[in-house]
Amino acid sequence: MSDSQGIDGATRIYAVWGDPVKQVQTPRLINPLFAAAGRNIVAVPFHVRPEALARSWEAFRQMSNIAGIGVTVPHKIAAAALCDSMSEAARAVGAVNSIQRTGEGAMRGALFDGIGFVQGLGAARERLAGADVLLIGAGGAGRAIAHALAGEGLGRLQIVDLDPAAVEFTADMANRAAGAPIAGPADSRPGDATVWINATPMGLRPGDTFPVDTALLSQGTLVADIASLSRETELLKRARALGCATSDGNDMLNAQIALIAGFAAGLEPGEPLS
Repeated sequence: MSDSQGIDGATRIYAVWGDPVKQVQTPRLINPLFAAAGRNIVAVPFHVRPEALARSWEAFRQMSNIAGIGVTVPHKIAAAALCDSMSEAARAVGAVNSIQRTGEGAMRGALFDGIGFVQGLGAARERLAGADVLLIGAGGAGRAIAHALAGEGLGRLQIVDLDPAAVEFTADMANRAAGAPIAGPADSRPGDATVWINATPMGLRPGDTFPVDTALLSQGTLVADIASLSRETELLKRARALGCATSDGNDMLNAQIALIAGFAAGLEPGEPLS
């Protein structure tokens, strides 16, 4: 980058779309990665309303200095329908959170929630092999995590969600990805699970009733809660009081941002920018 502001006529834009968009952390987190890698790319937030999504998409497709688009709520599913191609995870879940614009203007979607979660576990990722995993939440993030977990050699994946159809969809998707019947609805008392994953916002608000009895936690359990970013959830407090190994939403977010940065810079999905 040639000027003191870090932006010049050759700078490429990674647009971050949402409605609302003021809360997004992507520009703050990803721009230092672009700079450190010597990539002349800058992430900029854009407030795009759902009714303007398709028109905005076609406009940005035509701009040669667009590196890609990051999408957050409520655009992840709608944007998937607009992509020219998608990664395996994005196709399986039916959602995207990052789009790579090729030199010809083709829009290639990917979903990094799942792989970001798994990579964010760090050394604890080794504990997934053969594990009995309890996944709480079969919404967008939960489905992405289930798809990624299917490639980790689990022994079993127990799924909890208020919507039985969401549980069925997520279990079927995970079983197809694993090539074996590893996933299904959780037991009534899933105390045998050695890994607990909260993929819901439950625990962020005082008075939230967690859908699984945390008294079933044991000291040897690995507990991950993607809802926890700026403060501990009740689940993590309980887990850490017991001495459990834990992972919070920042672990997933930081791993995911590195993957998104690589994708925006033209790398393949799953290749972090370095």
